[in-house]
Amino acid sequence: MRKVLFGTLIVFAVVAFAMPGFAGTVLKFSAIHEPAHPSAHTAEFFAERVRQLTNGELEVQVYHSRQLGDARDNVENVRNGSIAFTSVSISNLSQVLPVMDVWSLPYIFKSDDHYWYVLNGGKAMEFMQQLEPKGIKVITWITSGARNFFTQKPINSAADLKGQKIRVMASPVMIDTMKALGANGVPVAWGELYTALQTGVVDGAENNHPSLISMKFYEVSKYYSLDEHMRIPDVNIVSTKVFEKLTKSQQAAILQAGEEATAYMRGAWKVSEIESINKLKGLMKEITTVDKKSFMDAVAPMVDAEAKRLGGEAFVKYVLETGQKFK
Repeated sequence: MRKVLFGTLIVFAVVAFAMPGFAGTVLKFSAIHEPAHPSAHTAEFFAERVRQLTNGELEVQVYHSRQLGDARDNVENVRNGSIAFTSVSISNLSQVLPVMDVWSLPYIFKSDDHYWYVLNGGKAMEFMQQLEPKGIKVITWITSGARNFFTQKPINSAADLKGQKIRVMASPVMIDTMKALGANGVPVAWGELYTALQTGVVDGAENNHPSLISMKFYEVSKYYSLDEHMRIPDVNIVSTKVFEKLTKSQQAAILQAGEEATAYMRGAWKVSEIESINKLKGLMKEITTVDKKSFMDAVAPMVDAEAKRLGGEAFVKYVLETGQKFK
């Protein structure tokens, strides 16, 4: 991937206060992905736009590759205000508010176009505002594409997952999805997954093309099955404790930078997704585009049950109804 837009060098610092010789306020952004990942590029783009839009009043320092903690740590540190920003899968926000797990329900989005139709509608951001009393404000939608299985054995249908230990995020819906597919969902921290695959703690995992490249999971997995079972948005979030201390103009600048970062990410993701799948074709033993029907049939009963359990029936109904506009 090309280096971040504007070619700005971001200097790392351990700060949440004004630095000597710097008149502005420095805020931490903790990112879990490697610098080459499109999410990491987007964090840098966001940081640069905040600096530009505030005329240097705010300096966002980005820490890549889990330097400040894994996803769960970052969520808690945003809530307590020790860091200002992080990028996180909405699945990891279910630890704060269980209803967020409805985003992890399998096959609720028919396509990438359907996914973005929902995200760009007002109801999606309205739904996310439930997090604000918990200390989290969503400022940017970050796509993470469709999730697929990468394993030691080929997965051509749901039956092939029977008994397999599949790494998932710490999301009850993801664990229940694996159970519905006949597998065992095993929560493993992102930074520990390579070793877990290498040592057989898990038989496989699920994620998107760019993540397989950035984390080199192709070295410890042979097969990649394109079943597209989930499209779980990532989001850039800001601590409400930090956000509420900023001036109105600084808050507006952060929100504008967030909107621009979403647009930037969509383009960067498309490029990265194409490049990544082309690279994976030469790095994995087999990549299979599966018939999704067996997967969809296996999980259908749990979608309604989980939506009810989580209290998210109305939002899930809205998502499913909008899907009728798409093939």
